[in-house]
Amino acid sequence: MNIHKRFPWHSSLRVKLILSVLFMTIPLVGMLLYNNFYAIKVVRGQVADSYNNMLTLYMNQIDDGLGDIESYMNTMTSIGNYDLISLGYASTESDYYSSKVYLYNKLIKDISLFPSLGSFFVYVGDRDEYMDVSQRNLSYEEKDLVHNYVVGLIQSGKVAEIPPKKRWQYYRIGQEDYLITIVKVENVYMGSWVKNDQLLSPLHSLKIGEGGGVLLTNKQGKPITDSNLVNQYDIDLNKEKSGYYLTGSNKKFLVIGAPSTKGEFNLLALIPDQHILANLPYLQSIVWFITTASLLFVPLGFYFIRKSIFVPMNRLLLTMKKVRIGNWGSRVSLEDSSDEFKQLGESFNSMMTEIEELRVNVYEEQLNKQREELQRLQLQVNPHFFLNALNIVYNLAKVKNYELVLEMTMSLIRYFRFMFRSNTSLVKLKDELEHTRNYLRIQNLRFPDRLKWSINSPEYLSDVPIPPLVIQSFVENSIKHAVTMEDRLDITVTIRFDDEDSGSHIRIRIADTGPGFNQEVLEELQAGRSVENGQGEHTGIWNVQRRLRLMYNNEVTVSYSNDKDSGGAVIEILLPTDAELEGTNELSTSPC
Repeated sequence: MNIHKRFPWHSSLRVKLILSVLFMTIPLVGMLLYNNFYAIKVVRGQVADSYNNMLTLYMNQIDDGLGDIESYMNTMTSIGNYDLISLGYASTESDYYSSKVYLYNKLIKDISLFPSLGSFFVYVGDRDEYMDVSQRNLSYEEKDLVHNYVVGLIQSGKVAEIPPKKRWQYYRIGQEDYLITIVKVENVYMGSWVKNDQLLSPLHSLKIGEGGGVLLTNKQGKPITDSNLVNQYDIDLNKEKSGYYLTGSNKKFLVIGAPSTKGEFNLLALIPDQHILANLPYLQSIVWFITTASLLFVPLGFYFIRKSIFVPMNRLLLTMKKVRIGNWGSRVSLEDSSDEFKQLGESFNSMMTEIEELRVNVYEEQLNKQREELQRLQLQVNPHFFLNALNIVYNLAKVKNYELVLEMTMSLIRYFRFMFRSNTSLVKLKDELEHTRNYLRIQNLRFPDRLKWSINSPEYLSDVPIPPLVIQSFVENSIKHAVTMEDRLDITVTIRFDDEDSGSHIRIRIADTGPGFNQEVLEELQAGRSVENGQGEHTGIWNVQRRLRLMYNNEVTVSYSNDKDSGGAVIEILLPTDAELEGTNELSTSPC
């Protein structure tokens, strides 16, 4: 019997319980994580909106300052203003010098109106003369670098390519970044430049967070101010400037931008993401704590579930499987389990004790019934045999054949002595054979010259236990149905030992030379069904078969046939035995 029956995985209590716990914890953890990321997104959006408004405000201030400079330069280069045009139309050196001095003094006076401006410059193309007015003290090297760069720019003709709407253009001069705008009137050029770092000076008070920064970029996304922060964290500045985005390696930055309306450059704020999330440390800590605790406590919960439910349940199931295969003495131990499993274990053990006691009682009752039935079957005495034996004794006494009377009487005494003590389960083979010989001697006196018999058995099988009255009953059946007054009957009993793969057996063969079994009776016997005589009584054959089944639990084999040569009945009995027997097949023959 296969006790390891497999059930579908989805019907297992273990799977259902685990799925139930996961169905409860996974949505909770998922909601917490979603709430955490959603809160982070909301905070980033709010921070981005706040910084975007400030950047727009600062960008407007920068654009306003650059716009004021443009307006001033537009006024200076307008048709009605001769302060700049007079330099180009001066006919004498004296007029040119006077106009130049006047313009220089005017620019010195007006440059103070523009705090972020670095310098005004004027370049007269016909004379190849350059003049500049600076807002603050500049080194000679810087003024010379700007002078040479501006002159080269004008002479290259690239000034005419600058779009009028965005005149402020970015230039890298030496190691510094500048925004320069140039306006041409006839052959005179007027321009101004602003250092990019100077434009960002008002933004230093902006609280970007530790490690953050503000910078300007050109239209290609390249920094036009200090780029150390960008290079250090590999910050991508080429993304769309509308809205905000996260970028950076090793450290994330929230990038917020505002474009300029006066030049092709943008103002960007790089805000450390950790500075933004610092505004919700409590909520974030709780969320991550709950998430981490869930990941830790769910396996721990599974462990306690296994220990408190699955282990006791497996013990109970294992005990049930043992009982199922016949181990009725198995008991389950659940003393270290919960109260419910303790009660279940106690109830199961109590139930098994009652079942075992009931089973023992039923088994003993069945054994008693079998013993009683076996004893009744063994003690059955054929009344015809008894009456015939008494009739023989009477006739022998009548003719005064006292020797045969004595022999007959002694044979009857031995016969009935064996019958009355054969209420035991087993007897030795030699005793059973001696009883059979005694019975056949009595039949010899009844049927003189009509019966011949022989019993052949190895000497080493003499002490083998067999059921009593088995051989004698079949011999009696042969005499009862085969002896006639016309023909002689030969009965042969042969016993031998068989050692086969299926086990050790004693094979008993009883054959006679009578008419044999008729076909109908033979078919009934071969089918294992009971055969009744004309009076409705069971024959001795059924008596023996019933006793053998009771004693050997259907492990005995009884076969019936008719001999092909003589036509007589042949009965073979195969009795199981555990005796390990060795020896020759020499037979001890007791013929008559």
